[in-house]
Amino acid sequence: MSRINSSTDTTLTLQSTVYPKPVYVKTIFQAHLLQPTDFQINDVHKSQPDWILAIFVLCFILLAWVQVFYHNRIQQIFRAPFSKRFINQLTRDGNLFMERVAVALGLVYMLSFSLLLYECNEQILGFTFSQVSGISLFGLITLLNVVVLAAKVALVQLLGVIFKTRETTGNYLLNLLIFALLTGPLLLIALIFIVYLKSLLLLHICLFIFVFLFVFRFIRGFFIGMALTKFSYLFLFVYLCSLEILPLLVLIKILLNQTQTTGA
Repeated sequence: MSRINSSTDTTLTLQSTVYPKPVYVKTIFQAHLLQPTDFQINDVHKSQPDWILAIFVLCFILLAWVQVFYHNRIQQIFRAPFSKRFINQLTRDGNLFMERVAVALGLVYMLSFSLLLYECNEQILGFTFSQVSGISLFGLITLLNVVVLAAKVALVQLLGVIFKTRETTGNYLLNLLIFALLTGPLLLIALIFIVYLKSLLLLHICLFIFVFLFVFRFIRGFFIGMALTKFSYLFLFVYLCSLEILPLLVLIKILLNQTQTTGA
């Protein structure tokens, strides 16, 4: 207690409010030599819109759901393009057209293919539309793909009824479905790097893979049609070209006309 009582009360001591002047010393760091060229203010733009991320999330949720509940069926689908035995096994275990796995993977394919076309327009073609852009343009591309695919399937079924080749027509449509379900996840993985890295090289590689799968599908369709002995190979080739290549030529013609109109 004596020690506490003998201590001085510092609160009563007057403190000086005058600080000493700072002392500057020479620093080892030097100022940068970069000189500003202009004083314009540039707006910050987001690299990618949020709706593209939402499409990726939706596709991966569908793939995860299919992988958990239809693991064996997915293995059959991915093996089917490489052997007729796997196609027979795929057909024997059920009707793929009526299964949920086909709906889920088909939706992944449609969204991935539409996003690939959207990125081709953004990074290569550069077409601008006054009324639609962004998610509206993507929705229009998706709707156009659905309409073209539905018209193609309806035309194939109609020709199967006319020429009385329903079994071969069913095999041909199954071949189209298998390659669509196979292409969707592959495009999805490639599009992640294409969208966020903005690499034209990766985009061209993805287009090359898509063309390779398209040619492979065309060859498989030709071999399926070879089972029809009542038609010549020339007729079969013209038939397949009308279904597969002619729509692409029409699309290319439309793009060329659009390019000329934009340039003019």
